[in-house]
Amino acid sequence: MIRITHLTKYYRAVPALQDFNMKISKGVIFGLLGPNGAGKTTLISILNGLTPFQKGDVEIFGMSLQKNLRQIRKRCTLVPQSLALYENLTVMENLHFFAGIQKITGSTLQNNLEHAISVNRLQRVLAQKAGTLSGGQKRRLNIAIGLLNTPEILYFDEPTIGIDPESRNEILETIHSLKKENQTVIYTSHYMEEIEKICDEAAIINHGEVIRQGDLKTMLHETDDSTQTLNLESLFIQLTRDNQEGADA
Repeated sequence: MIRITHLTKYYRAVPALQDFNMKISKGVIFGLLGPNGAGKTTLISILNGLTPFQKGDVEIFGMSLQKNLRQIRKRCTLVPQSLALYENLTVMENLHFFAGIQKITGSTLQNNLEHAISVNRLQRVLAQKAGTLSGGQKRRLNIAIGLLNTPEILYFDEPTIGIDPESRNEILETIHSLKKENQTVIYTSHYMEEIEKICDEAAIINHGEVIRQGDLKTMLHETDDSTQTLNLESLFIQLTRDNQEGADA
């Protein structure tokens, strides 16, 4: 589904991703876990064709990202950290507006609207202006907009920032439910508990490098006294602590 080989990205002379390699299979919820500044958002931006890179290869659906960006984009959706909606429009008007941009019409539009509204439990707020919604409701509207083109891959870049715990849990449940549709989800976070709750596979990223990648359950419980391998949670705690100490130094 997604194959990343020797990917390197510099911002001026500062490396954001260094010789980065990763494979993500179809139909999984894949977590990208790492401290702030680890390179998660840069990676998501590259995969969506929003940021160029200097070296390496990216293949999605077996196609080169650089040569087939337009085709790939039609089959993917990015739900960004920042809200992408119009506050002066109602929920339904927002949905129709973004569907119109993507030229979704007729019975396809009706079916996709019903699905997006149902999955995100927006039925009761369709006539409300988006600006009057709670933080959690706005996030769910953002996800609904992202579902309108029935994407095969959905990218979520830390979608629970700035919302209360109850809304956060609702959004995680919504994202987890997408697995039933056999959609592939790439989910970035710096919260270990979010990755544990919804992901099948995960990778820890730090300073633009993959530190550990694999099946989530295996990595959470692995122990190897001979090599002193840390399980995923312990490794993440250690990296977070090291990054904080480096920032404070």
